[in-house]
Amino acid sequence: MNKKILLAGTLSLFSVLALAQDAPKASKENTFEIQAKGLGNSTWLFNKNISDIGDEQNYANSIGVAYGLGFNAYFGKVGVGIEGLMGNHLGSYVGKLEFKDSTGTVYKTTDYKSSINLQTIQIPLMFKLKSDILYFELGPQYNIISSATYKYSGDGFSMDTVVTSDYASSFISAVMGFGAKIKFGESPLSMNVGLRLQYGLTDLKGVDALGNDLGDALVYKDKSSTNAATGGIVLSLNYQIGKKKK
Repeated sequence: MNKKILLAGTLSLFSVLALAQDAPKASKENTFEIQAKGLGNSTWLFNKNISDIGDEQNYANSIGVAYGLGFNAYFGKVGVGIEGLMGNHLGSYVGKLEFKDSTGTVYKTTDYKSSINLQTIQIPLMFKLKSDILYFELGPQYNIISSATYKYSGDGFSMDTVVTSDYASSFISAVMGFGAKIKFGESPLSMNVGLRLQYGLTDLKGVDALGNDLGDALVYKDKSSTNAATGGIVLSLNYQIGKKKK
């Protein structure tokens, strides 16, 4: 967790410094943007109890997507933005199960894969800085979980079951993004290409890699929170309302 905070802080510092160097003389003209955007993310669901188990439950990378609309209001180089995004957040796992006889001798091992697919609605509220080329954004995001599906496959056996009731109905996350704008001449249209990082601040609850309830005291003596994390590419097509002064 400390490494994640250090990385986020370092990236924030570099982004702000780059904006400061790139920024021309400040303009006080108000401008507005309407955005159509899509995100492709590496997605994870972290829980300390899963992390501590070992080879029986290991994290695996997975890909989630989101898409929707955004609106930004800029007052000179500083602004605020809000978005409405629909998508999914995957938590994937791999592991090795050991079967032992009465003497404790392992007589069989089984490799398996499992995943949790969360269908989400994301509403980020972002503080924004921009120059003619670069942008930086930071803020909270409210996430609604509309459904959760657990999948398991291994040793010729598979299952697919709904586990929505095991998860929180919503959670709050912190979001940071930075990137560059590609202009289309003097047109009000432009494109943003950037990176966006997210880390959950509140507990999602849920199930482990084997489908066990993470809140079950018979399985896990010490309860630990589940935190969503993503990092990935964001693309947006922008339409600007209000022209810069010459």
